[in-house]
Amino acid sequence: MNSMAKQIVRADSVVDATSARPVPSSGDAGTPPTTRDRILDIALDLFARKGYTETSLREIAAELGTSKAALYYHFESKQDILLALHRRMHHLMDAVQTPLPGTADATDSWERLIDELIGVLLRNRRLIEMHVRNREAVADLHRGALLERHGPVVRQDLENYVLGLRTDTALPLAQRIRRIAVVATIGGVLLGASAAFADTLDAELEAALRAVIHDVLGDRIR
Repeated sequence: MNSMAKQIVRADSVVDATSARPVPSSGDAGTPPTTRDRILDIALDLFARKGYTETSLREIAAELGTSKAALYYHFESKQDILLALHRRMHHLMDAVQTPLPGTADATDSWERLIDELIGVLLRNRRLIEMHVRNREAVADLHRGALLERHGPVVRQDLENYVLGLRTDTALPLAQRIRRIAVVATIGGVLLGASAAFADTLDAELEAALRAVIHDVLGDRIR
């Protein structure tokens, strides 16, 4: 087993500590959360639990302890709140600092990338759950006038690289299968996190996932 495989097993083995924190997280670095951040955090919880359509601005205001009218100082509409949360999702990939491998067999870089992704994605699983539950509402952000406000898709290079693992014939077949299995395992855990792991602590789930990924990679990583 190489050193990277050992690292993947550990729950605290994220390459960069800042990359594993929720992005952005209210009150990071000891600063108190702004009202805007609190609105987004409350909306995130409600959208994830109840759904975007079923959540009203009045409910968000009530959780915040203010009036519905006061929300309009920060956001023009409920859809604007969803757009701000969606941008958080895009910025998750900005937290991944490992350079993408320049060649198909750059195993160490690929393992560091997966190691970072586990920390970044799992510790932001609530945001991912919200997107999965509200796929249609999120899709609307990519249409019409909202598409301009949405802005460019970030880290397209990362998405293309991960998707390219499925078709890269330069890799040995067994290695391609292992890599695809790793990506599928991470995705499956994230998609099932709300229903299957609701009572599991983030750190416990992360440690278990790293152990499973280690099993998938095995000792034949190279």
